[in-house]
Amino acid sequence: MKSRRLLVALAGALALLLPTACSSSSDGPADLSSVTLKVGDQAGIQQALLQASGVLNGTPYKVQWAQFPAAAPLLEALRGGAIDIGIAGDAPTLNALAATKDITVVAANESPARGGLAILVPKDSPIKTVADLRGHTVSPTTQGSIGHYLLLQALTEAGLTAKDVTISFLQPVDAAAAMQSGSIDAWSTWDPYTAVAQQEQGARILRDPIGLASGLSFLDANNDSLADASTRAAMTDFVRRYNTALQWARTNPGENTRIYVQLTRRPEAVAGLVAQRSLRTGVPLDARVVGKLQEVADNYHRYGVMRQPVAVAQRVQDLAAPAQEQR
Repeated sequence: MKSRRLLVALAGALALLLPTACSSSSDGPADLSSVTLKVGDQAGIQQALLQASGVLNGTPYKVQWAQFPAAAPLLEALRGGAIDIGIAGDAPTLNALAATKDITVVAANESPARGGLAILVPKDSPIKTVADLRGHTVSPTTQGSIGHYLLLQALTEAGLTAKDVTISFLQPVDAAAAMQSGSIDAWSTWDPYTAVAQQEQGARILRDPIGLASGLSFLDANNDSLADASTRAAMTDFVRRYNTALQWARTNPGENTRIYVQLTRRPEAVAGLVAQRSLRTGVPLDARVVGKLQEVADNYHRYGVMRQPVAVAQRVQDLAAPAQEQR
């Protein structure tokens, strides 16, 4: 309770600072009372986190959540202006940047556990190494996803290419059913789907992402929303509250899990794994992070997934930074 009260106090302090931090140049403070910030989420994870932490208590704007099964449809909604801001991993963020000029990266966070990203095989599969995938069918979930990137990286590490396997792009629910039925031999995916497959199917991790994936996720914004002074001010405030929630989750894993169970109706064993592996830290969009994202961009372009290169440094504006540092 003490940590909950502290977070509510921090949220209140942020709200008090908001008129100064997010003023619209010479026009004075932005009016947020009529703003509804539309936030894209995947499988309820971020909504659960922010509700559990209480950091959205007292926001001077409304928050409207939109849930998506994966990053690709979330980013398509962001591109079309159906949402203002949403979270996605490095690979899908880059594919969106390559496909449109309508999206900007506005915040970053980093996960030591890479959000449960893994290549999975059925518990009784004879496949023991990534090299054993030769000639088999693998779903990297959706095209351009972090699962796709992990698969390509792992194949390269094992001396294989995408041509050595049959790739089947499937939405998460379809991929889960396909692996259970034997229609695919392996599945490259992320939490909560990894946790569900492990807990409910006994799926085995063939290759984790350590050394192959960055562990970075990003808050991406629609450029029209970013250009609107009031919506930009709301997004700036949301980013700061979101980073506070990430800090809260690291010190209150039990409460975070409890709220996630309530919101998603997932079994506690699944929710516990998801909560543990989704712990992240907000990090600045500095040269280190931009450089890591550029490395992923260059790899994805080399793999032929992205048809044109992306200059990452030109597509970021750090809303978590002080106003004078924002690009």
